[in-house]
Amino acid sequence: MRSLRIGDLFTEREIRRALRIWQGDRAHFHARVLSEIVEPNMARINAATGQENVPGYLAYVLEYTIMLMDGCTR
Repeated sequence: MRSLRIGDLFTEREIRRALRIWQGDRAHFHARVLSEIVEPNMARINAATGQENVPGYLAYVLEYTIMLMDGCTR
């Protein structure tokens, strides 16, 4: 199993968009990232990873990464 970086899954633009959502709407972050960033880009993400991925899990991965960046670990 190979390791992936968040930049292997999402573009810089998508990560910046997720950060803006995090700063403005944490209560709906997961749902918004799922519908606005992950789902529209699943074909590209699957091609980059070489496998079929679960969209909800990828939204969680992005959420967890941003939480770590923001110092908000639970």
